[in-house]
Amino acid sequence: MSHEFKPGDLALVIGSSQGTSPNIGMAVELVQQLETDAGFVMPDGRTIFNRGPLCWVIYADGAAAQLSNGGIVDIGGFALCMEIYLMPLRGDFEPEQQKSKEAEPCA
Repeated sequence: MSHEFKPGDLALVIGSSQGTSPNIGMAVELVQQLETDAGFVMPDGRTIFNRGPLCWVIYADGAAAQLSNGGIVDIGGFALCMEIYLMPLRGDFEPEQQKSKEAEPCA
């Protein structure tokens, strides 16, 4: 299922290929879609490579990357996630957030 994601969209991680990602349940920002064997240069100059199927580079404070050997590593909040494991956080969520902001009292 395609959600027609674009960079900057927010999504909820709802699963992973190994089913054990520490990012499941985390709200993330979609940074860039990566083809197989393509690389993404992070702000600190390091490059991460997609060795699997088409996926998204995601970002969130506390997000961790899962290595092919099952290990977990913190690479500054960046990770890779296949689109099938992402649920969009847009549409009906936006008006609710806006209503909440409008209801907040001014200090």
